[in-house]
Amino acid sequence: MTNDYPPEWKTFELQQQAYKRAGWRCEHCGMEFVPGTTLARYAKRRDGEFMVLTVHHIDGNKANCDWTNLLACCQRCHLHIQGRWQPGGVLPPEWGVPEWVTERGLAYRQVVQHALFEED
Repeated sequence: MTNDYPPEWKTFELQQQAYKRAGWRCEHCGMEFVPGTTLARYAKRRDGEFMVLTVHHIDGNKANCDWTNLLACCQRCHLHIQGRWQPGGVLPPEWGVPEWVTERGLAYRQVVQHALFEED
């Protein structure tokens, strides 16, 4: 198995498809981006530059460019998701079950909260 970007990635064709499918929004937090660009409408980084829309390979395999593996997201969410979750893993409790997980049919587990006391 190769983990290299395919030729379509280098032409930005796949990224453009992902951005359009997401409606020029981060699929995780909903941040809005200017259609046709990767620049945020309003949100800026600490350095004053506008946030950038990216595409995350959900399973970490750059060669897997099926739409179900590509997530349009802001820089912040890209790094956050990449560092915390892989398909089949436990979703961080504060995420709930993101719509992008269910619409892609991705496998996941949730933390089960057990009651300390029985309710009457």
